[in-house]
Amino acid sequence: MKYLKLFFLLFACSAKGNPSATLPDSSYLESPGWYNSTWLGTYYEQSNSWIFHTKLEWLYLPSSDTQSFWIYHPTLQWLWTTSSIYPWVYINEITEWRYYFAQLGFYEAESQQWYSQSELINQSRLTSYTSDYYSSGALAANTSISSWFDRSLEINGLKLFVAGAVSGQTAVPEEWAKKVAQTVKLLTNPNGEGIDISSQEQLIQVLQGATGTWHAGYPAAQRLAYGGGSDYSPNPLTDEGIEAYEGFQNLDKYLMNDMVWYRNSSDGEVNNVGNYDIAEVLEHLMHTIHLYGVPGAAPGSQDALKWDPEFHIGWQTSELYLAIKEAVNNGIFSLQDYGDENIDTPDTYRVASKEYLYLLNFGMWEFGQEFWENGTLAPEWSDRARTSAGVEQNNPLGYALFNKYIEPVLSRPNPSDLRTIYQDDDGGISGYQSD
Repeated sequence: MKYLKLFFLLFACSAKGNPSATLPDSSYLESPGWYNSTWLGTYYEQSNSWIFHTKLEWLYLPSSDTQSFWIYHPTLQWLWTTSSIYPWVYINEITEWRYYFAQLGFYEAESQQWYSQSELINQSRLTSYTSDYYSSGALAANTSISSWFDRSLEINGLKLFVAGAVSGQTAVPEEWAKKVAQTVKLLTNPNGEGIDISSQEQLIQVLQGATGTWHAGYPAAQRLAYGGGSDYSPNPLTDEGIEAYEGFQNLDKYLMNDMVWYRNSSDGEVNNVGNYDIAEVLEHLMHTIHLYGVPGAAPGSQDALKWDPEFHIGWQTSELYLAIKEAVNNGIFSLQDYGDENIDTPDTYRVASKEYLYLLNFGMWEFGQEFWENGTLAPEWSDRARTSAGVEQNNPLGYALFNKYIEPVLSRPNPSDLRTIYQDDDGGISGYQSD
């Protein structure tokens, strides 16, 4: 009855006829204020961007852009969708995608369970930790990071540098940069299972190069570029290229490792498979975060994860060295393509450390069999260690290392969320929202 009374009150002051101010392509239902959208459904429209949806009830719609459609729900808060993917909606409060069906609620793909709105609200309230350490920056023009990069963004302590249209190559799309930013957000989700908040907040400070951290004054950065180095002329990964791009030398004040390539062409053919995009992005983000964020985050991790023989005294007695050596001896991790294949050679150990941490992380999260081509990287990483149980059995030192130093600070993204972001043929949307 309360809604009927409210409707009669609203009818008295509503605008009559076509078109809808909220969704101009909606059909007028011959009743003042009522419209039907072919994708969103039936709703009653007020003149201040609020609508009453027959299923979701009161919603605030700040924009009519159906290709990037933000919805504010008084209890679920911010939701994101598009006309082409609805009823899939991204729920910002829990950083997850759900499929909405009025009679059943919100479907979670990984658990294959339906949740009512009240259950989802309770879930959101239980997983809503925020603090000043966590920040989601906007993608903005930046002319101070060399002529190769023209935009930047900072997400939870990690700087992203995004390549522009330069040297014959197309600019990295804005949406791709936001996809990578959203992936960082998922990896550093304080509400993730097993996360120790104080350790993860310390990880953010380490990435930032904050005062008192081991690389203070030298923030960590992740570069994003298009295709491969040879697609640029000159190739910025060569000595000639470094000299050719104005300001490139200034990047020495940042700690950087691998590149995240949009439409990776390093194997000759341009990648257009969503799962391989996920593997590409996660591998290189993990290289950066494992090297420049994880050591120094959880208690004891700086001594345990000595990966750089030039910097770390006593690296051959560290927990990381011993875990890698055990994995090699047990046939789990192969050094076949790493330098001279000798773990005691500093250059070989340095490269093996970052690759091992990524492979161990994928094994513990069981991501290899999800996202690697054909589900395997054997013989580089044995199929016997593609699960947490397999790692525990075949590389117990690695299993212990992960649980002590990585699990408390990195959150496992939901594979269905990743697949929604990274779809085949460059499909999918990021769902990224800046503060």
